[in-house]
Amino acid sequence: MSTRPRIITAICFYLLGSVFVSAAQADKLPFMNQSKIRVMVAPGERAFGEITLENPTAEAKSMRLYLEDWYYLPGGSGAKEFLPANSTETSACPWISFSPAEVTVPAYGKQKISYSVNAPADATGARFATLFFETLISKGLIAATDRSAGLDVNVRVATLFYVEVKGTIKRTAKISNLNIAPSQEEKGSLDITLDFENTGNTDITTAGNFSLMNQDGLVSARGAFNNVYTFTGGKGTLLGTWKGKIPAGEYDLIITIDLGKALTDAGIGRGPVITKEASVTIGENNQIVQIGQLQ
Repeated sequence: MSTRPRIITAICFYLLGSVFVSAAQADKLPFMNQSKIRVMVAPGERAFGEITLENPTAEAKSMRLYLEDWYYLPGGSGAKEFLPANSTETSACPWISFSPAEVTVPAYGKQKISYSVNAPADATGARFATLFFETLISKGLIAATDRSAGLDVNVRVATLFYVEVKGTIKRTAKISNLNIAPSQEEKGSLDITLDFENTGNTDITTAGNFSLMNQDGLVSARGAFNNVYTFTGGKGTLLGTWKGKIPAGEYDLIITIDLGKALTDAGIGRGPVITKEASVTIGENNQIVQIGQLQ
């Protein structure tokens, strides 16, 4: 029977991806004070910062640290894929240094990790990386059955890095293919969908809403769109639902999409906002009679 390591990834604290880790075991993981770090750095300059690891248990925890690449999977849901360092064209791994590379966090204690981000003089756009903190939480969790016996379980938590080069960032997007149809999820409601494409040179997390205005300028329906998460060239679908019956008539649909939600969440600024409009004719029982061109 062999002994093999098993690595389980936890992103944004403890979103664990394996049945081998119980809730009780997750509570024994050290955690960091920042799961996302957005760095703005000028070409040829260096930015510095710290991450604090905290151990909530009565047992000292040894951890090793290392960098990897990451990107959003297609579809815009925010699901991520991780790759070895320097695997992608947008890797920030060559720009990032950290210390120490191995730590032992004392029982109920804390450990500070120093990092720096050094942008080359010719740097442009955005780069991304993740700093993993990996620790062994259990040995031999699997019962002694054939070759699977004696697996060691290593769990890693992560801090995601978003690095933007000052003065070179473009947050732009294409919004198209407006469609309004009966909701697939809620009977009697209407779904509004649009195609979203990131045409800029950095990541974009959207926040959006819509309003349906009648001919008197009053709001007859309003709602929010789902968030879409993309890197450059990434695509997703904006979906919003208005519930209940809309009186038959002519309406103006006002769509607002904020391309800077990630900046707002990080408390470092605001991004551009796209506003689109289209005329909509609604018949009896929420029947969509006509949709005008998106302007």
